[in-house]
Amino acid sequence: MPIDRRRLLQMIAIAGAICAYTTIVLGGTVRGMGAGLACPDWPLCNGHVVPDLGDPLVAVEYAHRLVAALTTLFLLATFAVSVLWFRPDLRLVAFSLTSVGLLAAQVFLGALTITSSLDWVIVTMHLAFGTATFASSLLVAFFALRPSSPDLPYRPAAD
Repeated sequence: MPIDRRRLLQMIAIAGAICAYTTIVLGGTVRGMGAGLACPDWPLCNGHVVPDLGDPLVAVEYAHRLVAALTTLFLLATFAVSVLWFRPDLRLVAFSLTSVGLLAAQVFLGALTITSSLDWVIVTMHLAFGTATFASSLLVAFFALRPSSPDLPYRPAAD
């Protein structure tokens, strides 16, 4: 049974946008609960890959990191599928690449947020790049949901 490539792209692109949004919501929860330094190290949390989740502050910070990891997987998969199977759709490929680039900056800023002990400038940049990553991933999902039509050069109708 062959894979429906368009449907696969749509599913992973939508999952990436949902995960990006969920990461922002969980990040706001982390900030609101004052849990930003519940995991004072990065990429580990209290020296462990999976920390003790009995503390609600650690649990919410760890959930934020897990969903961010899922976002990374879905956005990278979307980019790979876009490049491998939908290369003629330049908008899709360009916005997918943009999403991955913004995500890379976002991950760096997330780590810097922790190592800077929640410096407000870094925290603000982290939120701004998170929002930009979500917006870009939403555009990728939009382009994935459009009927396939490769970017063709404009040719005026013959008289």
